[in-house]
Amino acid sequence: MDRIPSDVEVAVRAAGENSRPYAGELPAVYRRARRRRAKRRAAAAFSAVAVVAGLVGGGLAVRQHSQVTPALQPAHRPPVEPTPSGPAQRLVLSGAAGQYVTAQQSDPIELGGGLVVGELTPDGRIVPHQVSGVDDYDKAIVLPDGRMVALGENAAQGQTLLEVELPGGDGVQRDIRRAGEEVSLVAATGTTAYLWRPQGLVAFDLTSGLERLVIHSLSESIAASDVVGDKLVAAESAGPCRPMTFDLVSLSAQRVLPLPRGCRSLDALRLSPSTGRVAVTYRTSNAVRVAVLSTEDGKILADRAAATIGGKAKPVTVDAAWLDERNLSVVAVPSGPGLHVLKPFTIPT
Repeated sequence: MDRIPSDVEVAVRAAGENSRPYAGELPAVYRRARRRRAKRRAAAAFSAVAVVAGLVGGGLAVRQHSQVTPALQPAHRPPVEPTPSGPAQRLVLSGAAGQYVTAQQSDPIELGGGLVVGELTPDGRIVPHQVSGVDDYDKAIVLPDGRMVALGENAAQGQTLLEVELPGGDGVQRDIRRAGEEVSLVAATGTTAYLWRPQGLVAFDLTSGLERLVIHSLSESIAASDVVGDKLVAAESAGPCRPMTFDLVSLSAQRVLPLPRGCRSLDALRLSPSTGRVAVTYRTSNAVRVAVLSTEDGKILADRAAATIGGKAKPVTVDAAWLDERNLSVVAVPSGPGLHVLKPFTIPT
């Protein structure tokens, strides 16, 4: 009898711990609903049955005709100051909506309104990034080289625009809308934007506009996901607090990463530059916490409260970015009327 590949066996056992008895089911990674301006979550998904069938049958990737999306005219706006060189990852204030200051920056910066995305630099300054040509945006990602990748809607033109903004202020936009399909931005690297379409996870080449299907899947919601290099980490919304890593080269499930007890839901995942660690932002009954796990063995390397929730506490999101392979920068971002003071801190691992 043929042996079942080890990665499939790991995934099957993980699914079986928290699901109905079903011999072929792997943990599904589901697509989460798109959120409005203050904080929207990316969508991506994986079909458990498709994973099993693809691996056993000799390949998970579903080949489709590649499609090139032509670039539109560059976005025109006044030049802005280039973002200073920073860490391996940029800390984007995903849930910011209001006025913000830091200990190093006393002049308030308005974020959220006017399609302004905020970035918190390692030296404590808030750098605004303008998203242009759209009425609203789903998600914005600032790359290590200072470029920003953002996805938004232009209702008047009937367009869904994927924009790459250069540090000098210029940008290139591509209309990636397809009739009858939703699309969301999952993650981005220096060369690729990872999108979710109804067919599954799609890799979009930022230079050529070439789009290819990476993983075919059913469409459900996920709580969080991130991609660095050839590694994907994702966690389903409806399931337990157990992110799972995937190898995008071998197209295989790698490891389940259980979180500390008390986790009720996941907000975000952030892989370290080498992918050896993953930062997990999660919620308990009264706090937003950040845990750091080893992606090699699932060991919890750190676990710290970042914000209090419930009661009279203001709405808050928690964002994180790796300063280097071992040090994680974290900040709680309240939203709403009034002036908010951002107080970032570092979690060493």
